[in-house]
Amino acid sequence: MKKIPLIIDCDPGHDDAIALLIALASDKFDLKGITTVGGNQTVEKTTANALKILELVGRTDVPVVSGRSNPMMSKLRVAEDVHGASGMDGPVLPEPKTKSLNMRAVDFIAEQVEKSEDPFVLVAVGPFTNIGTFLLAYPHLHHKIEKIHVMGGGVYEGNRSQLAEFNVWNDPESAKVVTDSRIPVHFFGLDVTHKALIRQDEFHLFRQEKGSVFQFVADLLDFYSICYVQERKLEGCPMHDSCAVASLIDPNMFTGYEAFIDVDIEGSKTRGACIVDIRPQERRLGENNGVFYMNVDRLRFLKLIIDSCHKLEQDLRN
Repeated sequence: MKKIPLIIDCDPGHDDAIALLIALASDKFDLKGITTVGGNQTVEKTTANALKILELVGRTDVPVVSGRSNPMMSKLRVAEDVHGASGMDGPVLPEPKTKSLNMRAVDFIAEQVEKSEDPFVLVAVGPFTNIGTFLLAYPHLHHKIEKIHVMGGGVYEGNRSQLAEFNVWNDPESAKVVTDSRIPVHFFGLDVTHKALIRQDEFHLFRQEKGSVFQFVADLLDFYSICYVQERKLEGCPMHDSCAVASLIDPNMFTGYEAFIDVDIEGSKTRGACIVDIRPQERRLGENNGVFYMNVDRLRFLKLIIDSCHKLEQDLRN
């Protein structure tokens, strides 16, 4: 079976970190690189965090490329209230010895897509700035991209406004470029990611295991739970970004709907909101351009995360 050529565009970030662990542990991917974007923290911090994660698991063969620091048409608003001053507070990791590649993330994405012999998949789990910019700059490469998996949006709830989720809210113009691209977009929004919890009474499944990867995840969860358990009163920590990666490994884990998906870039109260139209086709606002996911088999999802940590620990020992 051919591996899926893949780039993950991210802003680590606690949930990004676990998404990267899942991807690095899987034999289904040919991970061409990690591009970083300003989101949960500044791009300088998210890039350093990506490098730290790769060094932790001994995968410095995967290139990291620093991307856009600000959204297309506005200033970046970081999520320090959720992820802390470093963007990945909790674990104590040494400063990275490796460096990011000295090129633009958008050009790196284009280079990898252009030379790929197989259909490419992009995963975007931060603000969509790098991906939107790439799609505008390299329209002749759209046909080489099979689909784009994103963490963003929400039908019934937002987390930065009543209707807008953080990644789309931060750069709705880039998100609209993605939905308008005619490349199939698979959206993992808050409706499904708030069901993809690691519950607080399950944190011990990571803390009780020996090894640096398990302890890293346990430290992530302890800090992440300050926001989600103590302040927002959830049962545990939602693994938002991991859904976009996990679904490529085990698609049957998630349930979604084909839909017409758009992004509001104009409304004073609805800017950054996702419009998800799943009515009968003859009544929809437009043609289907993606899938919006609503449910997850949570225990199956949890098992994938634990199995991924075991695989990475084993790789470190070998």
